Amino acid sequence: MNRKFLTLLFLIGLSLGGIAYFSSQETSYLLLDASELAANQTKYSEQNLRVRGFVRVGSLVREGKKAKFDLELNDQIIPVFFTGETLLPDAFKEGARARVDGKLDHGVLVASHVEAKCASKYEAGYAEEK
Repeated sequence: MNRKFLTLLFLIGLSLGGIAYFSSQETSYLLLDASELAANQTKYSEQNLRVRGFVRVGSLVREGKKAKFDLELNDQIIPVFFTGETLLPDAFKEGARARVDGKLDHGVLVASHVEAKCASKYEAGYAEEK
C-alpha cells in the first residue's frame, strides 16, 4: 500500500510540475528595450517579448482595430504590427511611451497587447525622455 501511495504521489507531482512548466512557457515574457531588440533580432526570434520604447512620430497607421507603427529608443527602430486582439489604450499616440507584447516575425514585432505611458513609468531605469 505504501508503494502504491508513493507512486501515485510521484505521478501527481510530476503532472503538476509539467503543467506549471509548460503553462509558464506560454505566459512568460522577456522584457527588452526597443534598442536591445533592434540590435539582436536573431537572438530573440522565437520568444515571447515585452518591448519598451516610444511610438515614433509619423509612423502610426490605424487600420480599423489593427495598427502599424514603429517603436524606437536610442535611435534604434522596431516595426510593430498590432493585431487588434485587444483595444489600443486611449493614451496611445505618436510620441508616447509604450510597452508592446508579442513575437518577432521576420523583423516585425507582431503584437497582441499594447500599453501606453502609465504601465511603464514605474519600471526601474526607464527614463521619461528619449
